[in-house]
Amino acid sequence: MAGAPRDDTRLTVLAVYPWPEFWSMGEGRGAAPFFLSVTSFPKHGHDMHVLMPAGTHPPGEQEYHGVTLHRMATSVDFRPEVGRSKVVQHLRRFTSYVYWFARTIPAGFNIASRIQPDVLFGMSALGAPVAYLIARKLKVPNVTRMFGTELGLLAGRRFKTAIRYWERAAFKTPASYFVMCDDGSGGDRVAKSYGVDADRLLFWPDGVDKSCYTGDVDEPAIRAKLGVPEGNRIVLSVSRLHPEKHVDRILQAVPKVVSTRGDVTFLVAGTGEEWQGLNNLADELGIRDHVIFTGAVPVREIPGICCVSDVFVTLSDRTNVLNPLHEAMTAGLAVIALDTGNTGDVVRTGETGVLIGRDDLPRLDEIILELLGDEERLRIVGEGARRSADERLSSIEERQAMEVEIVERAVREHREARRG
Repeated sequence: MAGAPRDDTRLTVLAVYPWPEFWSMGEGRGAAPFFLSVTSFPKHGHDMHVLMPAGTHPPGEQEYHGVTLHRMATSVDFRPEVGRSKVVQHLRRFTSYVYWFARTIPAGFNIASRIQPDVLFGMSALGAPVAYLIARKLKVPNVTRMFGTELGLLAGRRFKTAIRYWERAAFKTPASYFVMCDDGSGGDRVAKSYGVDADRLLFWPDGVDKSCYTGDVDEPAIRAKLGVPEGNRIVLSVSRLHPEKHVDRILQAVPKVVSTRGDVTFLVAGTGEEWQGLNNLADELGIRDHVIFTGAVPVREIPGICCVSDVFVTLSDRTNVLNPLHEAMTAGLAVIALDTGNTGDVVRTGETGVLIGRDDLPRLDEIILELLGDEERLRIVGEGARRSADERLSSIEERQAMEVEIVERAVREHREARRG
């Protein structure tokens, strides 16, 4: 609940964040949790400061939605590259990892000496160790906020686990509390395997603004804006266009679907590294008239697009229990999802969607056609998806209040321990 802090104490929070933007596809576009994790604190009466790279922004202080950003000039982009050789990627990541600490720790101490934070908030695998080091020096608590992990999918693969040292270091970093997104990648098991106390681990899915998914939308206007022909069924994909998401698998299914049914439009919402490659693939497959690439869609428009669609498809190799799936299920869409990570815990064939294995990918076109051709099945799994989402997911406001309360609790417990 917005307003004064619950313990009547106005906290000063210093977050350490490794990327120059909070939105992956441009302001207000892409995954919202990064943005929400920092902007929720001012809404609860606290002062939030964020140390982050400047990127293309001018270095220095900037006010942003009630948050004070401290942008530091860097010559390194801390985001992993796509398209280079594995050796080059790993060498570049290691040098940027070392540079991150060399650049961020002094900058963090400088800011901390001026603002005197009550708590450090380490965001992501890179932010966690820096936040801990600064907090330890200042004798204040630190809270780690992770947004997912790939370590859960690497069980038994020692070399691949070893070279993800930045993630392992984050799980080994002491923290008062460890808040992690339940994105279906088994992060809770990973955290416990690295010694994170179960009592200090908060493993929650992100929230959804359920009020926006009631179906009360101007369907003709939304379809017209998207360019979807009147009367066409819509098969939707929403994601950052990254190789891991495998939107190409969806496009490969389009030719047979549209040759059988000419009244189907595939909607690809998002942008990213694979934008040009996927557009080229659409041209090669001769499906340009049946696929619409929307580009990055503002978050506020996603509910309307979900509500006018019929089927949602997600085929990521890591996990498919991500925000777009939650949003599609909240809208009551029939979902087709690849069984990776813990996706099977959420998408259950015949109840909340259609769960497919890798062996089923060659017949994805048939699965889509079968679903579109059975109105009763569409209705049943769509209603099941909506019920499941309503039971599992908090509202955005509730979910962010939970996160703020954990930081407040960390400070409260730290102060009580010092007094005791």
